[in-house]
Amino acid sequence: MNLNQLRHLIALAEHHSFSKAADVLCLTQPALSRSIQTLEQELDVKLIDRDSKRNTLTAYGALVAERAERILLEARELKRGVELLKEGQLGELNVGFGPTPAAVLMQPFLTHMASRYPRMQLRIARGSVELLVQSLRNESVDVIAVDRRALPTADDLAIGPVTTLRGGFLCRSGHPLTQLAQIDLAALRQFPVASTPLSDELARLLVEQLGPDAHPARLVTVNSEDITSLLDLVESTDTVFFGIFACARARIAAGRVCEIHVEPHFERVGEYALVSLARRSTSPAAEAFRGFFAENFGE
Repeated sequence: MNLNQLRHLIALAEHHSFSKAADVLCLTQPALSRSIQTLEQELDVKLIDRDSKRNTLTAYGALVAERAERILLEARELKRGVELLKEGQLGELNVGFGPTPAAVLMQPFLTHMASRYPRMQLRIARGSVELLVQSLRNESVDVIAVDRRALPTADDLAIGPVTTLRGGFLCRSGHPLTQLAQIDLAALRQFPVASTPLSDELARLLVEQLGPDAHPARLVTVNSEDITSLLDLVESTDTVFFGIFACARARIAAGRVCEIHVEPHFERVGEYALVSLARRSTSPAAEAFRGFFAENFGE
């Protein structure tokens, strides 16, 4: 049995004539007759009472036609649902954000999804890389955007693309440090330093370039994954932010915060990637997120 046979039966039930139904279906009358006969043989029942003037459904035919209407409706809905899913209009998307991707992308991504894909069921998870990887493995998220260097090496993770962002130290405009001709680590440590949890690799680079007192355990006094709150703190106090400049893009453009150089000059470079489970098909919704990430997460 196939959908075409069901369509043929419904057309015959509506027109009570093989010739009229065949015209509507753009079939020859013998082809329509063969289709109905094949369906009858498969079901092993008589579906049509045939006579020269009018063809009517048997009790079996009425039952099959009624069910066929529902099946064809479901088939149309299925096809439409697949089309909408391809377009990103239906389905769901579960995304995980590490601190920096959340600070850079969260608001524009939510705005983009609400305006372009209003029927998408969107769920956002935030947290440490370790927590987000765990969520990925238990399939509560589809894709995560995180610091690549904090990722464990694992065969079950597909990583890419990787985006590089520049970073360093930021303070509010008018901060006492901006009045100094040269800022060294000792001067910096006179003020609170705020940052997200830093990877072991970044901690090592800080110590190599700025000395032992630059280790995050000594240097960072305010530690949080909520970058927006850290930047609010920087704007309202003499706290210095150590992180990725893109997180403060609007604040820098407005002149509310500015970059400062600590000698010997240290520049932070962050590497961020989208991560999903390897050997898993990507949904159209996840592909839409990948496209948004590629277009909007960068300098």
